[in-house]
Amino acid sequence: MPKLKAFISRFLFFFLFQYSWLSFDGISSAQQAPAHLTLTLDKLVQVTEITADHQLILADGTTVKLAGLLLPTQQDCGRLKVVCPLVERLSHYLQTILFNQQIYIASSPQYFDRGDRLLAQVKNKEGNWVQKEILEQGLGRIITTTARPTDLVQMLYVENQARQAQRGIWRLRAFQVLPTNNLNDKTDRFQIIEGTIKKTAEVRGTIYLNFGKDWRTDFTIKLEKNHRVAFANKGKDLLQTAGHKVRIRGWLFWENGPMISLYTPEQLEHLSIE
Repeated sequence: MPKLKAFISRFLFFFLFQYSWLSFDGISSAQQAPAHLTLTLDKLVQVTEITADHQLILADGTTVKLAGLLLPTQQDCGRLKVVCPLVERLSHYLQTILFNQQIYIASSPQYFDRGDRLLAQVKNKEGNWVQKEILEQGLGRIITTTARPTDLVQMLYVENQARQAQRGIWRLRAFQVLPTNNLNDKTDRFQIIEGTIKKTAEVRGTIYLNFGKDWRTDFTIKLEKNHRVAFANKGKDLLQTAGHKVRIRGWLFWENGPMISLYTPEQLEHLSIE
């Protein structure tokens, strides 16, 4: 039964992200404050441990991963010493407000990742939204594939405000938003990149957004055929985005130049039309 429950939860999690998007091409203006959102978290649970990589262990043994956040850890500290004070600050924050405390998560629906960790938005016993407070302090970045679209709207706005104010990680060169040129040595890691789409194309069902003259070497965003169902109009409107300045986040890899794959509309924020 536990394995069946985990399978069903993962299936529902995948289904949610495939069919519940708000717009075809992500957040249309990351600069605008979102309308008031109500975060309903109704299940009271007890935190008994907080791991070194900022995951919460509950009294019943469940591991909770903070949905929508990519957080700096001790492993990052080992590679980049300037991030160590921020890792310590984040750990202290979580220990202070969550360790051995009761917190609120949603009782339903619940979604688990491949490691059977519960992906959840969290409020502390005073009702403060933990993900929001972490983003406000500049102690994390948003990863759009582990949170619901309705939560991401406000989270992206809060992250943008912290970045503009240069709080926390946003003061560090390693976490800066990158331009689309000179990305060859920035691959094999999560990146946030801004640039203007120069040309679009559709090849055998895959949509490409190109940011330079030579698609074989320049930065490209691709939306593969099997992920297009997550986008309204199956992503066809993206073919009309030449001239749009955008912000994209995701894993940067090498495939005919540096590239990021689109999985969710919220990965791609439209900033302006030039």
